[in-house]
Amino acid sequence: MIDWLVNKLFWWTPLRTALLAEADWYNSITRIMSDPNDMAIATAMWCEEDGWRGWTVDDGKYYFNDIPEKSVSDLMEILN
Repeated sequence: MIDWLVNKLFWWTPLRTALLAEADWYNSITRIMSDPNDMAIATAMWCEEDGWRGWTVDDGKYYFNDIPEKSVSDLMEILN
């Protein structure tokens, strides 16, 4: 039964690509959060419809920017 389900899910290339990308993303988040050195410098930035948002860690404190910025460089100036 499991083999049938896996074959059906991975048969369609766009779905297979999306599933593997999602698994890789979760694995990268897990690796970052389990390494103290990476967590000391962790930053995330993403683009939404109205602009760029992000968060960063500095001295164990999290800083979030929920106000949309026009560009990545504008966001980096605020987060750093």
